[in-house]
Amino acid sequence: MTELQPIRSPVQSLPPDDFFWLIKRIGADDALAVLQKASTEQWQYLLDLEIWAKDVLDAQKTMAWIDRLRRADAARLAAWAFEEQSALVSLALLRKTEIIFKEEEDEGDVPPGYFTLDGSFYIKTWDSSEVQLVEDFLRVLAGTDYSSCRALLLQLASVSPAETEEELYRMRSGRLAEQGFAPFEEALEVYAPLDVNALQTEAKPLLPGALVEAEKKNLVPSASLSGIKNFELLNDAMGMITDPLEADRVRLEFAALCNKLIAADAFSCIDDYENLLRVGRQAAGYLHIVTEMLCGGKPREAAQLLRDHSLATIFRVGFGFALKLQWRARRWLGQNWSAQIGKGPDFWGTPWSDALAGLLFPRPLYFERSRPDREYRHFESVEELRETEALLDQAEALDRMLARLEASASATNNCEKFYPLLFNRWARHLLDLEPSFAPLSRAQAIEFFSILRRGETSVPYTMERYRGVFLNEFLQGAAGLDAKTTLSLRAALNEIWQVFCREYENIRSADLDARWSPYLLIEASARQKNRKMKSAILG
Repeated sequence: MTELQPIRSPVQSLPPDDFFWLIKRIGADDALAVLQKASTEQWQYLLDLEIWAKDVLDAQKTMAWIDRLRRADAARLAAWAFEEQSALVSLALLRKTEIIFKEEEDEGDVPPGYFTLDGSFYIKTWDSSEVQLVEDFLRVLAGTDYSSCRALLLQLASVSPAETEEELYRMRSGRLAEQGFAPFEEALEVYAPLDVNALQTEAKPLLPGALVEAEKKNLVPSASLSGIKNFELLNDAMGMITDPLEADRVRLEFAALCNKLIAADAFSCIDDYENLLRVGRQAAGYLHIVTEMLCGGKPREAAQLLRDHSLATIFRVGFGFALKLQWRARRWLGQNWSAQIGKGPDFWGTPWSDALAGLLFPRPLYFERSRPDREYRHFESVEELRETEALLDQAEALDRMLARLEASASATNNCEKFYPLLFNRWARHLLDLEPSFAPLSRAQAIEFFSILRRGETSVPYTMERYRGVFLNEFLQGAAGLDAKTTLSLRAALNEIWQVFCREYENIRSADLDARWSPYLLIEASARQKNRKMKSAILG
């Protein structure tokens, strides 16, 4: 007679990765129905990811998740706590409570602030907001099996927190390693860059043995693949992998890649669903960069690349392109002219300072200035790499040009950005004044703008006729630079002219104010100087 197998719920059939993504998508406190139908193995996977901060157990998160599991399925939680999780429960209680054991005749000696379930154990939580949470949990344990609950509380005095935490962490690391979460130091290898030539020597990846076993096919996760759908070339390439085993291999490798990125960030990036999505998008983004660069936008060739190489190797090649930009930016910022006069990346203003700041993150990021929220994120295309490289080229060209103008450190004391070094010097040239970076008087500033706006009678003032004059002024000063640097300098000067015009196009000459003039230094009026002096005295 064939033995009947227990019926698994659809939730229990989910691979651990997909179960975790599902909980994150729903939200922890809204997922009680899903937690109720999940297996204890899925509970364990969830806790392994949620309640640790590197190698330290977060007792507050532990108790919060225990409370969610209690609300989902109290009876099963109690049985699980006694049978498999007594060490975890003991450590959490030691970290969050003080427990006094008293015989009945000693009840009068119990200090205030403690509660009891049976007149023997008196419990006080260190955080008053967790009193109900701890009491509800202990009532579930006592109501399910009082003798086991009593034994658990009695043995707390013999528990060594340090040893227990170390053992729990060792067991957790072993479980996570089976799911593709390498130890932190080992996981960091995912960020070790590889040259593109590594793809020429790597052997074709083998199919994982689990894929051959039909009963384990359901363990292939798919939720993390949502990150690939944002990249047309990568998505099309995946669709062209028609061999089921090859397709499953890629899916497994992508999930493992995401897990390795999570482990390399010490699990700090999985606190909510949006951050989890960013991990998938980060993994897909660097894969997309390599397929773009090597396959020229051809999905069939991209599919072959995915078949022939491990995704981890392709990712490291893609990340290597961004890392080369970071190395270059750091070298330049350590030895350029602006560093010699004590200026940092912010000195270069938008968009150059934004691009530089992104490259200076521990792991280089792209500044997406076209979006309203103007956020930093991981690189996702060859175009973004080239755009950032072009901005770095322009910043280097501006630095070389400004070094030739011989602006001293003292001349830049009043300059938060480099713009006045250009416009104050140029204004003095147009006004036939001695070359200098010094502030203009208000009268000189008004005369300067009257020259730029000659022939224009109302706002907005375009000042377009002086664009070429401005460019030629500083391109002449860059004579002798190589062609690439000159092109980069021209592009930077064009950008500077455009933002200068936007800044002043609606400001009438009579309304010029030294306090609100970022591109042109103007001397403060006597009244403004007096206000500044009084403020300094009172301050």
